[in-house]
Amino acid sequence: MDLASIALWILVIVLTAVIFYVSCAIVGQDWSVSGSLALRIIIVSLVAVFLIPAFRDVAGQLGAGDLGLLFAFVLLVIVVRYVLVEELSVSDDWLAAIVISLIAAVLIYVVDHVANSLFHVGLFNGF
Repeated sequence: MDLASIALWILVIVLTAVIFYVSCAIVGQDWSVSGSLALRIIIVSLVAVFLIPAFRDVAGQLGAGDLGLLFAFVLLVIVVRYVLVEELSVSDDWLAAIVISLIAAVLIYVVDHVANSLFHVGLFNGF
């Protein structure tokens, strides 16, 4: 792995963390961030960048096809529910987790499309 690949991975993790921060701020209606929330956002970002694409690929190799992407999204909802939503003041934890995951997934696809269009770089190849 060369230095450019490491820098690209760090950029992807930081962009994912910013996306999850924005998603949490929209749902929780609180734009401040504490130290524990920042750590939780980084943990969810690492899971989203590394584990979810691997989970989706394994499900795809087992013949699940597009269901692998759906299973990966369900895994993201579960991780967001038990890691991120604990810090937010919301009335329904599962609904907040679903909305945060949906907003984050849409923003990830938008950022990836813009990066592909402008710079011809696929940032989120795992998604």
